Amino acid sequence: MAEKLKKAGFAAAVLFVCGLMYFYGKATDGQRLQKEIAREVIRLHVIANSDDEEDQALKLEIKEEILELLRERLSEDDTVAMAQQTIRDNLDEIEAAASRHIQDKGYDYDVAAELGTSYFPVKEYGDLTFPAGEYKALKVKIGKSEGKNWWCVMYPTLCFVDSAYDVVPDESKEKLKESLTEEEYDSLLTGGDDVEYGFKFLDFFHF
Repeated sequence: MAEKLKKAGFAAAVLFVCGLMYFYGKATDGQRLQKEIAREVIRLHVIANSDDEEDQALKLEIKEEILELLRERLSEDDTVAMAQQTIRDNLDEIEAAASRHIQDKGYDYDVAAELGTSYFPVKEYGDLTFPAGEYKALKVKIGKSEGKNWWCVMYPTLCFVDSAYDVVPDESKEKLKESLTEEEYDSLLTGGDDVEYGFKFLDFFHF
């Protein structure tokens, strides 16, 4: 009996180690792909003053102001570096446009816009799933910026797709596909479920 228990324990240990190696491989591969994808995209991150209904509605209006301002300008950029420079060149105008809209609505919130790096959770756009991780982003903070966030992919042009749509237009996909390798683009289509489980597995054991 003791010998059977010993063999069963050994088998369980082997399975555990194999599982650990599998999920570790998935997670590290997912981390590599996320970093490579992040080098080719820019996201928009708008943070509301608070979670009050009015502040949340204002956040969405400011988002639309920013997208309207940058829509044509970013469409002329062929690389992520060009898009980053376009955003940098327009930071003052972004803040001014947001401030005007806020004042027109009767609020006195300050607005701060910067191009930096932010952490984003997993996000789906139609049949594309962007992995969690650090991304270059245009961050726009409204007032105390203590409310819920709104985010999207600003470059390539997924940000300009209505969030109510479940399907990303082929034109937007092609723009994204041109910016990524085949492996990176395919990982967005598959959703990376195994990778997500791998991240959770490693988090549990504090890897």
